[in-house]
Amino acid sequence: MADKQKAARAGMLQTLRKMKTFEPEGDYYALTLGANRRGRLFWSAQTHWVGFSERNPRWEVRAASLVTPGVVVKAWSVMGQDWVAVHDDASLAVYLRLGGNALVTKQLADNRLPNVIAPSECMHDGSIEVDGFGFLGTQHLPDDAVERRAPSKKLRMQVLKRDDFRCVACGRRPGDYTDIELHVHHLVPWRMAGPTAEENLVTLCSTCHEGLDPDFEPALRELAGLPGPAAGLDMDNSEFNEEVARYRKLVKDN
Repeated sequence: MADKQKAARAGMLQTLRKMKTFEPEGDYYALTLGANRRGRLFWSAQTHWVGFSERNPRWEVRAASLVTPGVVVKAWSVMGQDWVAVHDDASLAVYLRLGGNALVTKQLADNRLPNVIAPSECMHDGSIEVDGFGFLGTQHLPDDAVERRAPSKKLRMQVLKRDDFRCVACGRRPGDYTDIELHVHHLVPWRMAGPTAEENLVTLCSTCHEGLDPDFEPALRELAGLPGPAAGLDMDNSEFNEEVARYRKLVKDN
């Protein structure tokens, strides 16, 4: 048994060493695998525009872009983010346990990750867009998330219940303060093509809602535990590190 374990560790180390090398002229996608604040797995990629959404002309259809691997690795290194290169099924299996950033060869991604790199409907997440990043997927949203501005009674109650019937900004709730009136606010405003969907809505009291200027405040995402960036640029890698840590815990627990 001990010999098998040693052999397995040696094989893993050899694979990991190979995963720190890449072909400078090779065809790669730059992918990130993590878990969001709600503990749900997500993929992200550097993307390019391929069209506009039929459901909402202000939403886009984007697909994963081929990248210059050396440039991407340098950017990740400057930001202090770890990365691996994935060339075959063995290294892909390791990456699916680690999460984080990866250069994935075009051939492998085409064969094993077609849904990750395929064109998909998305919207700007409100952050600063950097080289094809800064989008949230919208394909899963129902049509009424596009069509109606005011949430339905059922959706409003769903958001209030999720936020424990309290303002995510000041923490007050009607059960403790008789002057509190709760509102449901769009994280990405309707004027910016933000959908009327649970993941784009937060609970604010009337005081905080009326005092919100400008009406777009990414930090509310984090306060409500919702997916998406809490700020324009993750300068200290805190969000990235948390996403990877949550992903590894998700893998370990399952």
